[in-house]
Amino acid sequence: MKNTIGFVILLLLLLAAYFIYDSNSIKSISERDFRDFAIKDTSKIDRIFMSQPNGKKVLISRKDTNKWLVNGKFVARPDAIQLILKTVNDIKVRQTISKETYNHVVKRLASGATKVEYYLKGENQPRKIWYIGDATADNEGTYMLLEKGEKKSSTPYITHRLMERGYLGSRFFLDPILWRDRIILKTNPQKIESIEVIHHVDGLTSFIIEKVGIADFTITNLESNESWNLAPEIAIPYFKEFSAVYYEYQDVKTPRSQLDSIFSSEPRHELNIKIEDRSDVRIKNYYLPAAPGATLNEKPILHHPERMYTYCSDLREHTYLIVQNLTFDRLIPGVKAFKSSTFVEK
Repeated sequence: MKNTIGFVILLLLLLAAYFIYDSNSIKSISERDFRDFAIKDTSKIDRIFMSQPNGKKVLISRKDTNKWLVNGKFVARPDAIQLILKTVNDIKVRQTISKETYNHVVKRLASGATKVEYYLKGENQPRKIWYIGDATADNEGTYMLLEKGEKKSSTPYITHRLMERGYLGSRFFLDPILWRDRIILKTNPQKIESIEVIHHVDGLTSFIIEKVGIADFTITNLESNESWNLAPEIAIPYFKEFSAVYYEYQDVKTPRSQLDSIFSSEPRHELNIKIEDRSDVRIKNYYLPAAPGATLNEKPILHHPERMYTYCSDLREHTYLIVQNLTFDRLIPGVKAFKSSTFVEK
């Protein structure tokens, strides 16, 4: 009888040990089955480090300010960082992956995923790490894997942004040049003291507008030296055009020698802007050569009809920017434009 009772007790202990071990195993697996990709309070994120197995990497960070910097050097594009923060806030798991695709997805993530590390203020370890893989076959989801607390999820998932369809990986690019804010000039128009526009090759007349008092402006024709008062309802809207001026993209493909030759030639236009409490700003525009054999209305052309190069003294040397002519049309009129209501504020 005693032997029977002892056997039963031993069996119960073994069963208890098994269930305790099994529950711990299940718990261990569930702890690594991470689905909570989102970080709801994105205001606490102050560093985002992205890298790829090919060695590419970029750091987007901020310190005690809402201004994000690229590799600690220059201002990041506000639209790009806001898109990432919205994605971090809204991301959801759309569905699990099938058994048939599991091995393939895991291999692809291991060999070519973009790794995105999110750091919160005051923390030296990333709060969460995303491994971003390929788009799904329907291009409406993204294969991703989550790591947190130095533990990586045991399975990847198909994710998407809430109320949005499409691949998420394209917004996590690593080229520092593409991350750079596309600003040429940003200023308070009320602090602008004068704007000089010099035309070299387009036949328009050069001029300078000077602010001589509060809501008091004069304009001078630089060819005839004729000056007259310019109504504030014409001058002020023109000055506001310089609040923020953007470029379209940076030329990183054309050989440096060819670019230096273009930027050392005579400019199409020059802008000289005097601003209170800061150094003067000089902007020069240059022709953008058309592709060999290019035509417009069946006639050969030498220069691009819609874009040009630009230089700004606010930016570092050897920064070869391309702007749309449309962006500059309102910045570089001829003097005749100010004898009409062209710049009257609507």
